[in-house]
Amino acid sequence: MNLKKTGDKGRKTEELLRAYFLRAGFFVVRGVTLRVGGADLTDIDLWVYERSATLARRRTIVDIKDKKTPQAAERLFFVKGLAEAIQVEGAGVATTDNRPALREFARRNGVLWIDGADIQRMKDSPELNVDERITEEALDTLVSNVDAGRGTKGLKESWDRIKSAVADRFGAASANTALDEAQALARLALMAHPDSVSSRVAGRITYLAAAIAAASLDFASAESALRPFQERHRQMVHALRFGEDAEGTSQRLKWAEAAIRQYAPNGNAVAKLVRDAFIEDAMAVPAENLAEIAARLTKNEALFNIARKLERAAYSVDLPTFDELDVETKGFLGAVFDFLNIDRASFAKAWVSALQNDKVAANLLEKAHPQPELGLDPDPEKAGSPPDGKLL
Repeated sequence: MNLKKTGDKGRKTEELLRAYFLRAGFFVVRGVTLRVGGADLTDIDLWVYERSATLARRRTIVDIKDKKTPQAAERLFFVKGLAEAIQVEGAGVATTDNRPALREFARRNGVLWIDGADIQRMKDSPELNVDERITEEALDTLVSNVDAGRGTKGLKESWDRIKSAVADRFGAASANTALDEAQALARLALMAHPDSVSSRVAGRITYLAAAIAAASLDFASAESALRPFQERHRQMVHALRFGEDAEGTSQRLKWAEAAIRQYAPNGNAVAKLVRDAFIEDAMAVPAENLAEIAARLTKNEALFNIARKLERAAYSVDLPTFDELDVETKGFLGAVFDFLNIDRASFAKAWVSALQNDKVAANLLEKAHPQPELGLDPDPEKAGSPPDGKLL
């Protein structure tokens, strides 16, 4: 299958803008669907996450229109309102419209403005036009093909859920969503035929899920970033066990208890059973080890950088195996797999990378054409070397 850039001009521009933001050091998700109450409301072309300091976190959504009639003013109003609705810190528009008045209007309203001249410079940049990544469209085709072979839409739905989680509940909630999906995806990679298209595609989405989990936990750590390690660890444990807001979860549980006491037969006893069972299940989640690693990595930009590396691995043309990831990234992903009860050694063997194939080919070539070893020949005169056996 051809994994080079596909799709129309607008999709290629979205890929170009993603490459630009990635190269600038951001974490980027393309093609995010905003879902509220199970309904798909709108699409976000680029969702961009920036971590510039210990306490500084910033999310920006970018609307991209590479059209003859881009309706730039309307897009500015739309993306500005959407950013306020989902409570992200920034909004941006990329448009072919070059009118200076619109750029000035965007500046006054705090909207990032990328006009036609900016886009053309990006299109002309050799650094941004390197086919080392597969596109969103290519991955979508791979996902659809695997689903078609399995007779389901499960892989596509899982991929969409992972990406949509960042839109309106980025933080502990999106981390838990991504981790839940990572478990199912990693298991699919292990169940598929070794080194098959299915194992590779499931592996790609597993990497993406882990990347979003890492970025989400990094964002969730901001409010406790300056606290002692034990407090940061406790906050991370609560995030993994209870989701976005441990206090909010406790409050909702109290409301549920009150309703059961009032309306259910034998309400007091039933409410206590429900509460005890909920607390028991939450405390059974083995969150301490993953929380400890995440808390240590969020002290600086390490976890954010791991998120970027996992995202890059997910879209790499030459999909790396678990063992080919760098030590820090492999350590975090290994902790995720331990948390999810996934055998990391088996996952490492789910597919063979291009690098491994190259090594196998080199070994076969060496066996077919062995090279003479350097050293002393037992018969120096036959070998033509000096009588004392020293190498020239």
